[in-house]
Amino acid sequence: MPIDLGYLVALPLLASLLSLIPSLRVYTAFIFSLLSFLLSLYSFIYTLMGDIPLYQWIGGWVAPLGIGFRLDGLSGFFLLMTGIIGFFVALYSFSFFKVEYQRQGKVFWFFFFFLWAGLNAFFLSEDLFNLYVVLEVLSLSALVLVALPGHRKAIKASLNYLFLSILASMFYLLGVAMLYANYGVLSMSLLSEKLAGTHAFTYALFPIIVALAIKSALLPFHFWLPPAHSSTVAPASALLSSLVVKPPAYLMLRLWLEVLPKDKSLEYLSIVLSLMGALAILVGSYYAIRQKTIKMLLAYSTVAQMGYLFLMAPLYYHGESFREALLQAFALQVFSHALAKASMFLSSGNAIYVARRDDLSYMPGFAHSHPLTFFALFFSGATLIGLPLSAGFVAKFLFLGLSIRLGFIFQGSIMLFGSLLASLYVYPIWRESFSSHPTKFYDNPIPQLMELSAFFLGFLSFSSGIVTFLLLQGIVRG
Repeated sequence: MPIDLGYLVALPLLASLLSLIPSLRVYTAFIFSLLSFLLSLYSFIYTLMGDIPLYQWIGGWVAPLGIGFRLDGLSGFFLLMTGIIGFFVALYSFSFFKVEYQRQGKVFWFFFFFLWAGLNAFFLSEDLFNLYVVLEVLSLSALVLVALPGHRKAIKASLNYLFLSILASMFYLLGVAMLYANYGVLSMSLLSEKLAGTHAFTYALFPIIVALAIKSALLPFHFWLPPAHSSTVAPASALLSSLVVKPPAYLMLRLWLEVLPKDKSLEYLSIVLSLMGALAILVGSYYAIRQKTIKMLLAYSTVAQMGYLFLMAPLYYHGESFREALLQAFALQVFSHALAKASMFLSSGNAIYVARRDDLSYMPGFAHSHPLTFFALFFSGATLIGLPLSAGFVAKFLFLGLSIRLGFIFQGSIMLFGSLLASLYVYPIWRESFSSHPTKFYDNPIPQLMELSAFFLGFLSFSSGIVTFLLLQGIVRG
């Protein structure tokens, strides 16, 4: 049975509005987060069984005048990822905003669902201008989530994010305007047809790629991310690190594999992006290793982990004959990082709730006193490192195999070295949790929903590697 894709956006938007009614807020949050998750799950199942890609046009106007939604294997998988994380973050937030930051909870639910609607719209959109509009929705939601605590550090981080986001938007809009002036269409499917057999309009691509690099916090545009992700509350940090930075990289992959023809300047651009990705892995990991607070450690880890998606840019250019394997590796890398990082930030929220500080030195005895939270940190940390059986391991294994087959030994070596560096910043979290000097804080019980939400996300990130790989074997053909 075909699905109406508009509901994937309309449902969380309706929830966003209903959350403004105090008497309905809790019921709205639970019912609509569950319904949105189930709808994303149904969309994913449809990609396994239905006739895809599925196109739907808003208002009945087809391209080039209409705004189109497209559901295929990759977008369905990303919708499912958003649904899983959104649902578990919602469960976590029920307890979190009941015991902490009660006033901020009123604002959080509105922008939580607003962000969810924007993410779904982004993964479905196939019109470049509509993608610009949705990127602005994501930036607005993220801006408020960063500033949610209201203290000086959070406000400063949100302003830094605002200025960089405006700069990125200007670059993106410039590139879109140049494409439209030369080709008269913004639908990615129509643009692909117009570019087929021609030289790519590459100088329109450069500002778009710069915009996507800024919004993905690719080094050297990364400096806004650590303070933004570390200064806000745990549910917001989980959303920012796991979901908000992913859409730009997703769009870059779409452009590379489905829209842009071969062009020498694009090859050079892929090499530059790969070098920037390698630096992001090295520099982000270096600063993560040096951190003494868990949230700053996780924030710099995000800088490093996002570098993997750009490190493999030359494979996107040269790997047309390995398209399915590339999509599998990319989707698994994003999926594993998203679930693992959401779990780790929620776990850090548990640690801060107990110790009232986020210093790593305040975590001794945590494995004994709060085992569910520790296992959440263990499973998600193992995924970031890429230990066997985790989704992170399968993704890195696929990328490594492709880099060897295509002759990109440098990229494969950096990926392996990045996994070693990840172990160096994940290990201190595990070590401190097993320390034999528990502090007086750890008799304080963590609300059960907060522990279970972090645990299940971490467990899924670790255990889903082989299953997800087998599923992707079927859906990437769409």
